Amino acid sequence: MRIGAVDIGTNSVRLLVADVDERERLRTAHRMGEISRLGEGIDRTGLIDEAAAARTLECLERFVHEAEYSGASRIRVAGTNAFRVARNGPEIAARFSERIGYPVEILSGEEEAQLVFLAVLSGQGSSPGRAVVVDIGGGSTEIITGEGERGTQVISLELGCVRLTERLIDSDPPSEAELQAVRSHVLEIFAEKLSTFSAAGVDRAIGVGGTVTAFGALDLGLVKYDPSRIENHHLTRERIDAIAKHLCSIPLTQRRDLAGVSRGRADIIPAGAIILCEFVNRFAVNGVYVSTRGLRYGLVLSEARRAARGGAQPARA
Repeated sequence: MRIGAVDIGTNSVRLLVADVDERERLRTAHRMGEISRLGEGIDRTGLIDEAAAARTLECLERFVHEAEYSGASRIRVAGTNAFRVARNGPEIAARFSERIGYPVEILSGEEEAQLVFLAVLSGQGSSPGRAVVVDIGGGSTEIITGEGERGTQVISLELGCVRLTERLIDSDPPSEAELQAVRSHVLEIFAEKLSTFSAAGVDRAIGVGGTVTAFGALDLGLVKYDPSRIENHHLTRERIDAIAKHLCSIPLTQRRDLAGVSRGRADIIPAGAIILCEFVNRFAVNGVYVSTRGLRYGLVLSEARRAARGGAQPARA
């Protein structure tokens, strides 16, 4: 079965069209991603900006058309943190649904985290044992621990690269005081929200999201982004620390020229770097394995399961 999924994130919109067989093996037919910065200004105004909504809708319409043109028999569209926290999130989602002809689901933080865990674990081959997964996004960061394909400890934190950058970073490159302010905020949220999370018995730490894949590309010295080389690449604690320090010390113009760091991510990656570093410190792991299988993969797999149960595709709007 060929299924299409679109993940409307706070910073980017991502499409996956994939064939899923009866054993839930997934073969990618088409994947695209584009920065639209839907969450621009939300931290300040509490609203999705109309210009940001227009950019995102234009991208979304193209991606849905691509999924249809690629022969997807079922298409699922979901939005995340920006829709959850913005006062006009439901209104914007309804407007998008009407334009594209498919419902735009607004996922809860826990739903998003469980779908990400399913996606990441599906790309690990043999079971990694007890895993801890971090998904660093534009508006939020999800952390999940568990074994098998379902997380047993799941949390969505109000820590995102876009929101932290808009709130705490003005200088280029970020000043030491600004970086410390970001770090202090991350540590405060971790201390408050992760007190019950246990790192005991974790066999593998896995990272997903644009920050982590950019770190993978930089560690491998890629000239061109290649997900097949990045998938399951191990980033050691030492390399994470070294890459983070480098990214935080150079100006935006230099960050934009780095392979793997897209132009739409270069301004927010210092904040993402700090989240990644503090995640590694919090769980005392020796590094993270990179996963390129984010939320859109979980959407495809869960839609395949719904189809296998005889469930109807979400009704066209």
